[in-house]
Amino acid sequence: MPRTTLDLDPSVLRELRRRGAREHKSMGTVASELIAGALSESGRVSSPAPLRWTSRDLGKPRVDIEDKEALQALLESGS
Repeated sequence: MPRTTLDLDPSVLRELRRRGAREHKSMGTVASELIAGALSESGRVSSPAPLRWTSRDLGKPRVDIEDKEALQALLESGS
């Protein structure tokens, strides 16, 4: 198996050691298994769900938005 050097965050190193001890595996084996799993997962990119645009008739507008005074009056009335 090829060897390499990785700079790991101390918390990651502790977790690898802890898992290795728990699973009775070397830290390198645990790291290889986790990295292989993550790499295989990243290869399975799922496409986002298609956007479904829903539109419906909301009825007659209550105010003409081009009429600033009417729009302001409606906003101030709170209705």
